[in-house]
Amino acid sequence: MSNTLAIAAVTASLQKLIEDAIQADDGSSKVTTRLPDKLVDKTNQLNLFLYHMEISAAWRNQNELPGQLKRGESGNPSLPLDLYYLLTAYGKSTALGEEDGHKLLGRAMSVLHDHSLLGADEIRNALPDNDLFQQIERVRITAQPLGIDDMNKLWGA
Repeated sequence: MSNTLAIAAVTASLQKLIEDAIQADDGSSKVTTRLPDKLVDKTNQLNLFLYHMEISAAWRNQNELPGQLKRGESGNPSLPLDLYYLLTAYGKSTALGEEDGHKLLGRAMSVLHDHSLLGADEIRNALPDNDLFQQIERVRITAQPLGIDDMNKLWGA
């Protein structure tokens, strides 16, 4: 089971993963983790916003993982979470419109698709004092499609 820095460690790991990929491409774009309406920079950037979190239905009723307890002991089950991020791209305003933002978004989606599991070293190095890297189950990245109603609610908030 991880400590209270687990959510921040996932966010920092994703931010670093995406930032490393886009820095290799152009060197000037950045990745932020702000509220979407608080973005003030007029630069090419991606924003990774944690907009929803819920207890994982798949892991909720699992006992402690093997090796966590001694034989015959019982303990509190872990708190498994699913984290939902909104990834938005912003490009400098040019005559071409948002072409730079779309390029950034394409690069970010490509790296997330190709790198669907976060490694222990990536998590360990992303945020000091977190212990998420020690858990047995790895952090998985999965695209989550939203329906029209959910999209309207999200963008209307």
